[in-house]
Amino acid sequence: MKQLSKIMIAAVASVALAAPAFAWDFSASGSSSVTFNKSDVTAYTGATVGTGGGVASDGGAISLTSSHTDGAKTASFSYALDWDGNLDETVSMSGSNKVGDWTASGSVAYNRGNRGGCSNAADDNTSATSTAAGVAACGATGMVAEESRTAVSLTDGTMTIKLGNAAHLSGQNVSSGSSASGAVTFDTADDEASVGAFVGSFQGVSLGYAVSDTMSVTVAYQKDGSIDDMCGAGENYDNEVAATAGTTGTGFGFNGTFGIVAVGATMCSASTADVGTYATDPASNSTSSSTLGFGATLDLGDIKPFLSFGTYVGIGNLSKAGEAYAGNEIGLTYAMGADTVTFYMGSTAEFSTASGVAGEAVTTSGMELGYATMVGPASLSVGYGSQTKAQSVVTACTAGDADCVDGYSMTDIDVTLGYSF
Repeated sequence: MKQLSKIMIAAVASVALAAPAFAWDFSASGSSSVTFNKSDVTAYTGATVGTGGGVASDGGAISLTSSHTDGAKTASFSYALDWDGNLDETVSMSGSNKVGDWTASGSVAYNRGNRGGCSNAADDNTSATSTAAGVAACGATGMVAEESRTAVSLTDGTMTIKLGNAAHLSGQNVSSGSSASGAVTFDTADDEASVGAFVGSFQGVSLGYAVSDTMSVTVAYQKDGSIDDMCGAGENYDNEVAATAGTTGTGFGFNGTFGIVAVGATMCSASTADVGTYATDPASNSTSSSTLGFGATLDLGDIKPFLSFGTYVGIGNLSKAGEAYAGNEIGLTYAMGADTVTFYMGSTAEFSTASGVAGEAVTTSGMELGYATMVGPASLSVGYGSQTKAQSVVTACTAGDADCVDGYSMTDIDVTLGYSF
């Protein structure tokens, strides 16, 4: 009996201690989609039309999430697997806590970036003929990891301070598109960024302030050791030395709602510099950039027109190499009960001193028309998109000329059926 009592007491104690640990809500999610697509592409004026498409399927990320609330404290954990050319395995944790009027929040995430193992028949890394070079080469194809860059946020509801790696400024793009291809972007060779301010996440500090219930402003300052991340997106063009150079930048953002009109504007300027010589040697390698973005939406009930606009200029101090973008997008979404119709038109001009023909800007125009609805538990989207490109050329385009896009045209029809579970 005495032994049984001890066992019962131990069991009760175990349950009491374990209860807080199990006070987490767990969930799992994933998605799958199947697409029918047909596209016709003409690479340049006079080129043979290429037709592609067919039925394709895609599996979305598999996510396991758990959340927990203990008074003013909240925490969330997630584990995700996703395929985007390679298998990404991401583990993330975020949380917040409120004391008085102030709430602090932060997050951390690690992407294991798994790659496939290696097998080298000539040098299997285990036999007597195995070489150090073979071991190193095979090992380089194994698992890699990415450093977690994070930020801490502190807010009292009126003032918000962010310190660290974060999206301190908004690009202000407010456009909507369809499932078809036709929308235009900035930096088509790399970032494929939406039209607006050419910004992203960067290491810095920002202060956001709610002027009223409908207006807010943000000021941001960037200072880090990168040379290809100006305002979070701009690249260097002047052969700066990464080990000795860094980036300094400042930005400003505004968002406001005036009746049925909502507007936002962002501007940011940044430059790279050799931290040892730039202050005294104006002839040192450096790159300067500036960007501006504007977005506006009109709430007319079921109909919501939108406008997005943006510019970017980046140029090297000595090389005079660089890039420049300008673009605009207009359109609207029309809600018909649970269904939505989307119309989109956009155009960009993209200039680069490192590519192109005769130093001329590439102008791109795009259009999309889409319809989205639910078929029971599944989502259905149908879209039509088109895109054209133009660039002044000295001689006629020829097959294999990757820089020649004058007369490019593309049409795309897309039907996608998706289900989230």
